[in-house]
Amino acid sequence: MPFLTIKTNAAKANDKLAEKAADILSQVLQKPLKVIAVSVEYNKQMAFDGSEGKIGAWIELASIGFKDKAKTVQVLTDWAVDNLGAEKDLVCIRLDDLNKTNVAHGGCLLG
Repeated sequence: MPFLTIKTNAAKANDKLAEKAADILSQVLQKPLKVIAVSVEYNKQMAFDGSEGKIGAWIELASIGFKDKAKTVQVLTDWAVDNLGAEKDLVCIRLDDLNKTNVAHGGCLLG
């Protein structure tokens, strides 16, 4: 089950950004939407490059395996630039490859 958290100091948008992120993540990870969880958090008190005025994003993605980490990073970076107005060099991404024995979905451990 992929868990995606996006934290940004961009202005809050009302155009279903979590759903858009889930769709793109489903495609890049080749996993069904029903197992993807996404959270988008807006916090104007975030500073990137020493400034709260510069728009950036801190993205954390935890998943059981990654087929192509470089492609995943590129897709998420492009998504943040296109949907949040983040500056490309201010998009920070943390990937966590989870062991399936430590993940549950629907009340059942996956491994």
